[in-house]
Amino acid sequence: MGMIESIRNRQTLLLTIIGLGMLSFLVPYDAVIALFGNQTGSQAAGSINGEDISFLEYRTKVNQRNALFNYNDNKAAQNEVWGDLIVERLYGDEFSDLGLELTKDEFDDIRYGDYVSPWVSRTFYGGQVTEEQKENWRQTFSTMYSDPNGRANYAGYANVISLKRMREKFDGLVKAGLAANSLEGKREFLRSEAKVDIRYVLKTYASIGEDEVEVSDRDVSSYYNAHKDEAQYAQSAGRNLEYIRIPISPSSSDRKLAEGQFNTWAANWGAATDDAAFLSENGLTSDAREIQLIGPALDAESKAADFEAAEVGTVVGPYFEGESIRLDKVTSLEAVPDSTVKCRHILLKTADINDAAQLAVLEARADSIKRRLRAGDEFADLVNKHSEDPGSKATGGEYEFKRGRMVKPFENFCFDNRVGSIGTAQTNYGLHLIEVLDQQWTSDAVTIQRVERPVNISSQTSSETEQAALDFSISNGSTEDFRNAADTEGYAIVEGKGVTAAVTTLAGLPNAGEVVGWAFGAEPGDVSNPFRIDNNYVIATLVQVNKAGVPPLENVEAQMRAGALQEAKAERYAELMNGSSLEEIAEAIGSTVKTASSLNLKSPSIAGAGGSAEPDVVGAAFSGELNSISAPIQGANGVWVIVPTVRNEVDASGTFESETNTLNDRTYFRNLPESSGAPVRLSKAMEAKADIEDLRQGS
Repeated sequence: MGMIESIRNRQTLLLTIIGLGMLSFLVPYDAVIALFGNQTGSQAAGSINGEDISFLEYRTKVNQRNALFNYNDNKAAQNEVWGDLIVERLYGDEFSDLGLELTKDEFDDIRYGDYVSPWVSRTFYGGQVTEEQKENWRQTFSTMYSDPNGRANYAGYANVISLKRMREKFDGLVKAGLAANSLEGKREFLRSEAKVDIRYVLKTYASIGEDEVEVSDRDVSSYYNAHKDEAQYAQSAGRNLEYIRIPISPSSSDRKLAEGQFNTWAANWGAATDDAAFLSENGLTSDAREIQLIGPALDAESKAADFEAAEVGTVVGPYFEGESIRLDKVTSLEAVPDSTVKCRHILLKTADINDAAQLAVLEARADSIKRRLRAGDEFADLVNKHSEDPGSKATGGEYEFKRGRMVKPFENFCFDNRVGSIGTAQTNYGLHLIEVLDQQWTSDAVTIQRVERPVNISSQTSSETEQAALDFSISNGSTEDFRNAADTEGYAIVEGKGVTAAVTTLAGLPNAGEVVGWAFGAEPGDVSNPFRIDNNYVIATLVQVNKAGVPPLENVEAQMRAGALQEAKAERYAELMNGSSLEEIAEAIGSTVKTASSLNLKSPSIAGAGGSAEPDVVGAAFSGELNSISAPIQGANGVWVIVPTVRNEVDASGTFESETNTLNDRTYFRNLPESSGAPVRLSKAMEAKADIEDLRQGS
């Protein structure tokens, strides 16, 4: 009764699906799409500045673009058309207001005249414009225009070329209009050359225990209200979804059927004297390969013990590995050259290993460690205490490798000295104290002929899996039901948070376009029908719709709680960090007085004070009175009290040409590549401010 009730509750969906199926016999697919839209609840491919772009318009333009330019990848055509639609909607009024237009003479010129536009050059000429090619294109366009059947194609080319040229003109104006002046150059000069020295006391946030302050939910809410509009918390339009995979995998009956066939081959292969003939006669040649197993490769085999105990000619199997079935025949057992060494080491580093004095210090340390080894200390303990090689600390400093895998001095010591030798080797990494643990010059190798095939999935198994997926989807029509059923039936739920419409992959699901497309047409709580993707049936539920702009508190609660906690720490220590001298303040909070020199506004970082820049602290150092104690400053890394001690005198005369040019080249991006220049950055800024929703996924 539960199943019947679920079907009744979702009868509208079922009737719609059945109706669409019947309608598809009578009405062309594209017409159905035009009537109902590509995705549930949506008849638009997206919207730009609140204006819907219908699937009919979008698909028509994609088809036209493909017909004109013959894209190898339809996705490229789709993205190109979508980008042009954005340009039309966002820039159309700008083109008009600026008086940008394309005359007939210019239209001819940019195609095959003295100035071929950059886009035309790339698209029509492949970047290599010659007079011969110009003439060919002149004739091509002329023939196209004079032919009534080709006139539509000519118009299509003209529309695209005109739009691209208008964008080129606009971008040219943007680049030409960005220029730094000498006053800005002077500002850059002063930001770099003006320096200040300070003494300071710092209480880092990391050193303040969370038990010292208390943050309530109300505090978090207040912090959220004060900071929610900041750009760092801005939320992109997206979806939070969850999905499960029901794998289409062989059943026990499928495996038994495959095993029976392989058992027959196993019995006959053991008696065969000509392996190639046997494989050919049984249609197994394409499934067979010869493999030599040695060392780690042999150890990794699930049947390694059987291979090592077998005689030549022994057939091992059949046995299953994942979704495949294997049959192996041992064809050779032999010792092969295998120069391998095992060692352990302690790495000692210094600033300059080539400096004789620094090297002498390291050698003295290495001698001291060797004495501890002779005294009975464990090598692994000394590794943990002294080694500066994080990659080998967890293994007690051990490495096992073949020749050619390590830097030469290290490798030579390990191969050229006897097992048990302890000594040093100097490399660019530092000084290595090395013990040779083992050397192996040959290894036992097993050569096998392997026959491996995926287990065939029967039509019955495939149908049963499909039915199970349909039953799950129909029976669980809400996110809560979806989660409960997944837990009960043992399906792992995979989360996708902040998924945007442009995404084509999800965690563990490379080809997720259909799922993402569904999510952008669904309502929170909806459960999808099964999608067949990569030999799985995928069922998703839409958990949440994230609208662009200010995020709700629940979406950023962790960040807001961390911010509120840091603010509470700052407020507590701002009260404690008051005194008549830095020494007094340092003693009050259990810290010390430190110094920092040559601070500047261009790079407002303070060495040894944390990873983040401290613009407020450096700014206060320039604006505060020399040799006077500042009020507590809430910085990025902690709470500061500073005393500016020295500011240099700067000669600020001159033209500042170098700084001005640097601003033009870097800050204003005039000379950067097209893909990262000012027009691109302006375009991204405009698109970020516009209300653009891309609903094309799965189209």
